Amino acid sequence: MKILKKAKEVLKRLWNILARPDMLVLPGQLAFFFLLATVPTITLIAYGASLFNVSFDFISNFLLKAFGSDIASLITPMLNDIQFSLEFLIPLFVAFYAASGGASSIIVTSNQLLGFENSSFLKRKIKGLVMTFILISLIVFLLLVPAFGDKFIELVRYVNMNQAVTNTIVFIINVSKGPISWFLIFFLIKIIYTIAPDKRVSSSYTTKGSLFTTAGFVIVTFLYSFYVNEVAHYDLLYGGLSHFVVLMIWFYLIAYIVTIGIAINAEELESRKKMAE
Repeated sequence: MKILKKAKEVLKRLWNILARPDMLVLPGQLAFFFLLATVPTITLIAYGASLFNVSFDFISNFLLKAFGSDIASLITPMLNDIQFSLEFLIPLFVAFYAASGGASSIIVTSNQLLGFENSSFLKRKIKGLVMTFILISLIVFLLLVPAFGDKFIELVRYVNMNQAVTNTIVFIINVSKGPISWFLIFFLIKIIYTIAPDKRVSSSYTTKGSLFTTAGFVIVTFLYSFYVNEVAHYDLLYGGLSHFVVLMIWFYLIAYIVTIGIAINAEELESRKKMAE
């Protein structure tokens, strides 16, 4: 009975945290900023790929296979003839700076939940940019390996590449699946949750939230991948916007899971404070 009573108390405190106005708004904010970072991220990846002599057709074919013709047709014209110049860097930086608003929201929300004062605007923005880079890297990894790893392998084998290079890429993607990918996701999430507050706290308090977020990411990404790769009939309802709608749903679920993870961490820290009293 004591265990059941304690579980009810924990769930009640967790629900009260999630019911806060700032927590209700956070998932939508994060989903928007994830979407905002999509185009500059793909542009940067395309430029990096071009440095390794990866053809533009390879990139456009992957976008076509992974996201469908509608999204690919919107993005691929922006990737054609990318030149490393001031005109290329300024819009890229502005886009990432704007997208860092999502990380800034995580920082402010974490401070409010933990009772910490916000640091200066400059410090928060610098940390927000670092967290944005980690979050974007995490999303790119989720898309390239758990979500569309098989499609990427299929495309690599289809393109006429050096056999040794092809085998290496296929090996890396296959090895990165399963427990290794789960550990990498957990590690990146734990970093985000630990550095978010503007006051140093022990990383141990973020373990439960990180585990929950990792499991949530793995599950919703699997469902997203299965739906896109296997079902593929949702376009009858949304037409040309189908892939975009499903991608936005995935973004929102990812953002909501991040928010719940923050609440779990806040509840854990509060429980530890009460036990220490």
